Amino acid sequence: MIMKLMERLKKDKKGFTLVEMIVVIVIIGILLAILVPGMFKYIQKAKDKQILVDARTAYLDVQMAAQEAYGANGITGSDVATEFKTIKDFEGERTVTVTNGTKNVTVTVNVPENGKLTVTDVDDKTGKVKSMTYTRGDREVKMVNEVWEEVEPVGGKTD
Repeated sequence: MIMKLMERLKKDKKGFTLVEMIVVIVIIGILLAILVPGMFKYIQKAKDKQILVDARTAYLDVQMAAQEAYGANGITGSDVATEFKTIKDFEGERTVTVTNGTKNVTVTVNVPENGKLTVTDVDDKTGKVKSMTYTRGDREVKMVNEVWEEVEPVGGKTD
């Protein structure tokens, strides 16, 4: 009696065949091949947004430093422009001394971690930064006359 019961249980017990398992694995592989590259695009977009936020933060900090120097101790916009054009690249925390003859003003510029701000044009009258490039790793974003471009690979688009 017990033997008959065991034989019946063995017959009723069903599982997946090898072919069914292979089909499931192939379907999962196809889904991953479609979804994973799409996820990398979203991850890159998020990183680019962070680069843009850091670039704007760096721009505001440079702009505040320029405005802080402008007008202090008789410093003119031209003096600020000359100093900022000379330095060009700002990385990390940088102290800038703007000089007008014997008068000078020292300001501090902070650029977010792992970034580099390159000032490419400064208004000679006001000392305002007119154009700049912010670079982090292999990505960069440019600002010209307060208009921000898209974040791209360094050197331009590669698509």
